[in-house]
Amino acid sequence: MEDAHADSGSQQRKIKRLKSLVKKYQTSLQTQTALLQLSEQASKVSELTLLYPAIQQILESSLPCRNFYVVLFNPDIGELELTYFVDEIDGIHLPIQAQQTGMLDNSLTGLVFKTGKTKLFNKEQIADCEIKGVCRVMGTPCEYWLGVPIHHDGRVIGVMATQSYNVNQPFDDSQIALFETVAFYFSTAVERVKKRQYMAQQVAERTEQLSREIARNQDTIRKQNILYAISKLATKSLNNQDFFERVHNIVNEEVFAKNLFIALYDHSENMISCPYAVDEMSVDYQPRTFSKGLTEFVIRSGKTELFDQNRVLNEVAKGHVELPAKFNNSPLPTSWIGVPLYHRQQVIGVLACQAFNNEYSYKQSDIELISFVSEQISNVIVKHLADNQLEQRVKEKTAELQQANIHLQLQIEERKKIERQLFHDAHHDNLTGLANRSLFISQLDKTLQRHKRDKSHGFAVMFIDLDNFKDINDTLGHHAGDKFLKSTANEFSTCIREHDLLARFGGDEFVILLTHLQHKDEAELIAKRIIKLMNKPFCINELCIKSGASIGIAYSNKAYTSTDQIIRDADSAMYQAKKSGKGTIELSAEHLEPRSSLICPTEINAGQLSFAKSNVIDLHKDHSVATFYNPQLTLESGATIALAHLLQEQHAAIDYCDYLLNQILPHVVQNGTVFLQLHTSILAREFDRFYKELSKSANNICWLINDSNLAEMSTTQVDNLAKLKKLGFKIGVIDVARQQIDLAKLTCVEFDFMQLELNFCRKLVTEKIAQQQLAALLALTKGSKCEIIATGPAIVNFQSALKILGINLFLSPLAQGSEQLSQFDKSQSLLSKTNKK
Repeated sequence: MEDAHADSGSQQRKIKRLKSLVKKYQTSLQTQTALLQLSEQASKVSELTLLYPAIQQILESSLPCRNFYVVLFNPDIGELELTYFVDEIDGIHLPIQAQQTGMLDNSLTGLVFKTGKTKLFNKEQIADCEIKGVCRVMGTPCEYWLGVPIHHDGRVIGVMATQSYNVNQPFDDSQIALFETVAFYFSTAVERVKKRQYMAQQVAERTEQLSREIARNQDTIRKQNILYAISKLATKSLNNQDFFERVHNIVNEEVFAKNLFIALYDHSENMISCPYAVDEMSVDYQPRTFSKGLTEFVIRSGKTELFDQNRVLNEVAKGHVELPAKFNNSPLPTSWIGVPLYHRQQVIGVLACQAFNNEYSYKQSDIELISFVSEQISNVIVKHLADNQLEQRVKEKTAELQQANIHLQLQIEERKKIERQLFHDAHHDNLTGLANRSLFISQLDKTLQRHKRDKSHGFAVMFIDLDNFKDINDTLGHHAGDKFLKSTANEFSTCIREHDLLARFGGDEFVILLTHLQHKDEAELIAKRIIKLMNKPFCINELCIKSGASIGIAYSNKAYTSTDQIIRDADSAMYQAKKSGKGTIELSAEHLEPRSSLICPTEINAGQLSFAKSNVIDLHKDHSVATFYNPQLTLESGATIALAHLLQEQHAAIDYCDYLLNQILPHVVQNGTVFLQLHTSILAREFDRFYKELSKSANNICWLINDSNLAEMSTTQVDNLAKLKKLGFKIGVIDVARQQIDLAKLTCVEFDFMQLELNFCRKLVTEKIAQQQLAALLALTKGSKCEIIATGPAIVNFQSALKILGINLFLSPLAQGSEQLSQFDKSQSLLSKTNKK
């Protein structure tokens, strides 16, 4: 009895310890997820006003955070400022009032800022602080208040706070730790967004500057055209009427000049005459003695004058202007502009334009342009076809501008060429022309980050060391060694695929980054080709030395967090290959998962089954029209494995047909169209049993086939797909356009849905080739019931761009979530009842 009691106590302690470890793991996972989401949002949002709600949304998934605000210290005014505030009870008046009265400094927020420590208060503690005068309480009393300091460069720069009005929603230690961690990285995220905002501002300022330069250039060209037209006019032999009509046409092309007259002033006679006038309201433009009209006003001022009716009447009231008799029977112009004509620094007349009935209102830009025109035509009017110097001047200026533009263009092209060469030299090996270490590591890091987001395609790093290279250098000389390295680089290039990257690490070491690996043996096949290639002897000057290569391979693995780890393992595997006798291939064993760890038990408990679930949204109606279900298993180790991955690793460990019919289908919610992936094996040897059971079940399921499997399907499998469709089920294909779009392959069955691959969807917004490929798909599905489904980030602008391209349905990965079996409808569906029979 004592032994049994001791064993029981030991088991209880173990259970308690396991629960503690599980809780720590869950807390760590929550923290890691929150930080990843924070980093993603900091990289994605364009301004700080979008970052704050994103942070709140991240926190709200793990703790009560519906009431959330951020306060930052403003060193310019020496006060705390409320930069973000959301509260389910208090309105916007509270933060405005708090900011205006300076209450933040003496509040709970101010207390956290001054002490630099996290503070958690309940309702009683808050009231006690106010009674003791420690701080003032703002707004509606809450049940729990949590505030943490925001640090930057070793000092407190602000406070992040949340509060709960629900007495049943306190903050536990793990939630406080998560809140502190997010606050710790808050300033880094803010700095990243600020830098991106600053860069966007710089781009906007530069764009505005370029726009102004373009406008100035356009104005210069405009003026050049005027100069050219006037100089052309000066060379023609025309009578007065034709000449002034040409002048009118030149002005009318640039500004509103429906009504225009040219008045000339004879100083000796003190007379005003109008050799040319077009006026829709009057024809009274007879010569007159210099008086107080608008024309005389311009001549006296010697500058361009702009009048509207109010100014005309004001000047009349002051006695500066007297209206001619013609205005007794016709209306005043609503807008009038007069420009003095100069010759040898003396006003010789006026060029005037006018508009009636508010048809046009002259602006400052019109003043500048008409003034410019008047400067050019003054001498032409005086000389009236006397010389052609103006045309020559225009030609010279045009030639100068063209020469300047050519010179500027040459400088720009030369600079771009130099920049391209500098970039190439900095990222490529001088001897072989291959990518160097810097470029390789940069590309490997991008590949690793992409693999962390999307593990559907693996990658591998191949580390190659040339055997007997020292003998080549010592026997044939360093010149021969260099030639051997260049030759080897060219040979290696023929062994890899177009999207792979070959680089020289230094000396006789080469590395290859293999991407888009469907199977791990693809890398080994490439390595074998290299080994075979290197078995050929290298010859120069009739001397031959056999080289060879030792190759180490490291495959992508979820354990990798940095490029150094991958390169280290590939390098280690290469040295193991050298020890094994050179000319061999070794795989890194550091992160290869033993197949035994993936073994699935033949009997699966309900708790092991869950679903990664996401909704298909109609972009035009903005509501869900279908649901994606991706079955996954939670093993005893705690790892979660997608069913499709499990079947790929060890198909023999499970009766997939039985598992699908009895374990998966009874628990899928039967609301609307449901998407489930169908392994191609079931379309062959297990199809008869599968078909028989499905013929008695509900048919609102869409069975999905991977695009990469279509080409490998037999005629029988294709026929079986067609049978499912005749049975009333929908058929879809996923990951379309992952590599290339095979239209013939996509017409082998009358598909109901085609889901585009994620990276292809991202390219649709910016790449014309991707848009053309989409157009081909849309043309293929036009007239049929087949729908195209896009996927990607749930961003309004991104979805709007997809709608413009003709896509109606959207699957957002951000909407995905895992639902345990216990959360599903346990009612027996028709399919479930049929399977039990």
